[in-house]
Amino acid sequence: MDRPADLIALTRRQFLVATGVAGIATLHGIHPRRASAGVSYEASVLAKNPVGYWRLGDDPGPALDRSGHGHEGAFVGQASVTRPGALTGDPDGAVLLDGRRSYIEIPSHPDFSQSTSGQGLSVEAWVRPDVLEFKGDSKDQYIHWLGKGGAVPVAGRATRVVQQYEWAFRFYSRTAKRPNRMSAYLFNLEGGLGAGAYFEDKLTAGEWIHVVACYDAGGADSPGRPGVSIYKNGELRQGPSSSGARYNNRLWQITSVPGLAPVRLGTRDLGRFLTGALDEVAIYPRVLNATEVLDNYRIGKGFA
Repeated sequence: MDRPADLIALTRRQFLVATGVAGIATLHGIHPRRASAGVSYEASVLAKNPVGYWRLGDDPGPALDRSGHGHEGAFVGQASVTRPGALTGDPDGAVLLDGRRSYIEIPSHPDFSQSTSGQGLSVEAWVRPDVLEFKGDSKDQYIHWLGKGGAVPVAGRATRVVQQYEWAFRFYSRTAKRPNRMSAYLFNLEGGLGAGAYFEDKLTAGEWIHVVACYDAGGADSPGRPGVSIYKNGELRQGPSSSGARYNNRLWQITSVPGLAPVRLGTRDLGRFLTGALDEVAIYPRVLNATEVLDNYRIGKGFA
């Protein structure tokens, strides 16, 4: 039987979204009746049109981009696969990082910059911190465990290196002044203080956490109160109602522009590294709403 012409014209990602769970299961060689939680979760993420989506259950080789945009990542150091991953009932694995210089690097692309789409940016990840006490990037005892920023070469009369920063997730040691805090920041390209939102809870080593950062579209000259929002396990924990999360206020003025630094998972600028696991990382070219964030969390936990 001939396939309908409209399905022939679809890209792989569009086909996954159009056909839903059954279509994804077929392409992965899984019978729809035996489709795992991971298939449902992948369908939910792809339906929200990410510009990059890394399930991270692949054996180190590249980190495949399931979005269809071709943003494959490279495993560096002693990264390995641990099973099960973050999703309830899903046999697919997650990447295990040793905290000593293991990470995944994804080449820079304008898709990963807050200002590119005009609709903001959202970054989603499941993170499992296995060590809660550690030395940090500074005396404040924090690490950047995922982000876009760091040293980049700039060609001129002589090649030189400059520091460029865009956004990042930060995690503080249990012994820090801000114990167990997880934050999301947006920076000016030259770095310095950033606008950020956070949650600060008692954490358990080895426990998976679903974290989503949303970076509003507005810059320093935009009306209203644009800023950073952060969700933990489907719940909004802080947003632009907090002055520290806003891009434009008496504390600082943030106008993010695209830089040349890669996206790194497990670190940002190769200073310190996450000891633990990462799974199901996705970047969206817009701000997800609260219902979309909760939807992904509930599916991942097997509640929907």
